[in-house]
Amino acid sequence: MKFDLLLANARIADVFRYRLFEGWIGIRDGRFIAVEAGSAPRGISATDTRDLAGRIVMPGLIDSHLHIESSLLTPRRFAEAVLPFGTTTILSDPHEVGNVAGEEGVKWMIAASQDLPLRIYHSIPSCVPATSPELEWTHDVFDAATIRRLARQPSVIALGEVMDYRGLLGPNERLRSIVAAAREIKLLIEGHIPTLAGIELSQYLAHGISSDHTLTFGAKIQEQISKGLAVMLQTKSVTPENMAAVAALPDRSQIILITDDIEPSLLVDGHLSRIVALAIECGMPPLEAIAAASIRPARYLGLRDHGAIAPGFLADFLVMDEIAAFPPAAVFVNGQPMARAGAMSAAITRENPAQPDYPPIPGSFAPGDFKLESNGGDGFAQAQVVALQNKHSTLTELEQRALRLQDGYAQFQADDGLALAAVIARDESSRTVGLIANTGLRAGAWASSVAHDCHNLLVIGRSPEAMAQAANAVHALGGGVAVAAHGDVLASLRLPYFGLLSDEPAAAVARGLADVEEAMRHIGAQQTRPFLTFSIMSLSVSPYAKFTDKGVVDTESRQLIRPFVRQTVR
Repeated sequence: MKFDLLLANARIADVFRYRLFEGWIGIRDGRFIAVEAGSAPRGISATDTRDLAGRIVMPGLIDSHLHIESSLLTPRRFAEAVLPFGTTTILSDPHEVGNVAGEEGVKWMIAASQDLPLRIYHSIPSCVPATSPELEWTHDVFDAATIRRLARQPSVIALGEVMDYRGLLGPNERLRSIVAAAREIKLLIEGHIPTLAGIELSQYLAHGISSDHTLTFGAKIQEQISKGLAVMLQTKSVTPENMAAVAALPDRSQIILITDDIEPSLLVDGHLSRIVALAIECGMPPLEAIAAASIRPARYLGLRDHGAIAPGFLADFLVMDEIAAFPPAAVFVNGQPMARAGAMSAAITRENPAQPDYPPIPGSFAPGDFKLESNGGDGFAQAQVVALQNKHSTLTELEQRALRLQDGYAQFQADDGLALAAVIARDESSRTVGLIANTGLRAGAWASSVAHDCHNLLVIGRSPEAMAQAANAVHALGGGVAVAAHGDVLASLRLPYFGLLSDEPAAAVARGLADVEEAMRHIGAQQTRPFLTFSIMSLSVSPYAKFTDKGVVDTESRQLIRPFVRQTVR
């Protein structure tokens, strides 16, 4: 019997029985053919034989829910970043590009993901826009016909997370038809369930939803498992308390580790490997953590020949000195070496497709564009303020505060914790200027064309002058992020693909983002992850209040709220 590759003297990770056993592996035509205990018998030969000297062979990691765009990288640069850390397969939901460039943008992401050494499957964005056209602007509005067309694209296996959970339960007939179409054509349907429980959760799941990846806790995990969901744990949910709740489950096969959104600064040191290591640190047994990032997501995605070292399975595997000793000593895809000791074996040279048409970045701006009152009011107003609850979370709540206006401009006090937040539609058809609290900003402004999920231009700052300067810097870049203060642009990062992505290597983009975050902290931002936190202030499905180009949105009631009710005292 002859193989293309023979791995001898290996310790093999069995993700079905959570054990390591000593044995040998034969690979032919990109698949495992023999996975056996002991030593290879006589008569076995191979084109390439490798003595692993006791190293561990484990399946490549599978990330079953993520958005490539959150890395700020094109798919090829993303692949270069994650393969060396052991991620060999992903399910990508390109709803960021979908919101900016519509159906053609999604097709671009799919085309840009083909013929890469990273296996990239796709879900079709369900929420373009995230809620409804009445609440925010997007380039296109997806409907059931869009889903049916995009489902014919290569590598599409799912409908992306149904974020407008309140809309699915109530008024969003367009979304209900989208989900029904996906169910009819037998796509996996991903969920997004931050607050539903009880009968509301059941009603939502009855539409065919299969998973949730939002922030969780013990009781939520138990209810969702009992109702048939795959419970996905990202970094913020991997805690000792949640690991204890998971350990108490008699069947843990529906517990899966994912990344969701991961910035380039984090990709420099790992990808799904980081979540695996964190889960082990928080109490999950090592081989179970590996299973939660390999065979479990493969089964969830319906990829029956992915995720294990077993006969007939695709030969995507890692060679490790020890379990969770990332980066792997070597990464193989289809039985071919792709990375070694944390670096790609060879650069990915394929070119990106040409970008489709999409609205340019708005601009240029003057300070007057960031007035609270366009007709130039004076006096005091009772303002509706979107207040961050703490520096670690993107959760917000609505507060009312008295605010002094002079000629329509907000008059801030040094210690009031307030700033302005503006969202301008990409086509400049609508805009909002409102108030945000607890950003920590003391001066200056931050502007970004990365503004989840519709990615209109988002500007947060303490002065209209700095806001105009930061916004104009992003306009001049053709997309990206900039920080301005005291008449200078302190830092910027260019993102020329859709105003969302760079085709520079991950390390270069990480350095640029680090400079931006350093500048953000210089002007007072106090969040643990300031760029991510600020960019989510326009996510209209993120509890409990956020900004869009149409106004402040109460994300639970799906209602627009005026930024303030003026009560002028002359």
